[in-house]
Amino acid sequence: MSARDLAASTRTSARRSPVGRVLPIVAVVVTAAFLLAPWSLEAKAHAALHGLCTQRPSHSLALGDRLLPFDARMTGIYGGFMMAAGWLVARRRLRSNRPPPLATMIVLGSFVGAMGVDGLNSLLLDLGHSHPYEPDNRLRLATGLGTGVALAVVLAFLLATTLWRPRREAVPVVGGLPEVGMMVAMQAPFAAIALSGWAPLYAPVTTLLLVAAVVVVAALALVVIVLVKHGDGMFTTPAQIERPAAIALLGALLVMAAFAGGRFLLERLTGVPPLT
Repeated sequence: MSARDLAASTRTSARRSPVGRVLPIVAVVVTAAFLLAPWSLEAKAHAALHGLCTQRPSHSLALGDRLLPFDARMTGIYGGFMMAAGWLVARRRLRSNRPPPLATMIVLGSFVGAMGVDGLNSLLLDLGHSHPYEPDNRLRLATGLGTGVALAVVLAFLLATTLWRPRREAVPVVGGLPEVGMMVAMQAPFAAIALSGWAPLYAPVTTLLLVAAVVVVAALALVVIVLVKHGDGMFTTPAQIERPAAIALLGALLVMAAFAGGRFLLERLTGVPPLT
């Protein structure tokens, strides 16, 4: 299929068969299968995300007596992503194919850099070397949240430039530092919840992290699918991306399952003791 025909073919298929509307069906079936699986939410979430995170208990936050399925840093990344993505959706920036101003990109890059510094500090401790300060899960969460903001901006820009036909009137995906400040401020409620230790919040927070992981992996899969088909910049309506998005969702779930299953298999074959 040529690049010129990709979006038109998708739109035509959507009109003549239910295949074009398969994305909601796939999402409902997957959600139902997850909810009906005969294990606790904690066990299912831990297994589903086992391939994406080390899940070290000492590096993880707990709500009640249950550890979150991501460690503190990854909890921050994916929780921060969802909070920032909500802002971008509300501001209708998912089709904005202009990059942020340079100062904004520098600030977003500094968020990622801060997480890298904190991660290096933790690594030095694990290796038995001297390190500047004692690691702390609150700091892991905070640097992860900043990186989640940067991830949301980068992924929104990547999707916009890959999927949608360019628009001359498009505004930057993030207009400037005040908007970054708003997205950072939106992290405060999530941080308070994650650090609260309140048991009733376990299910909603875990669900949010599961959804965030699937959204991020599926979005990256969608970009790859569109680029492989040479269909970048060919879409004009959301209906045109429903079928490739459904394929991306299935691909994301398969990737996550493969990573998790591979890690469980390696742990069993090698007899590696559980991380602490």
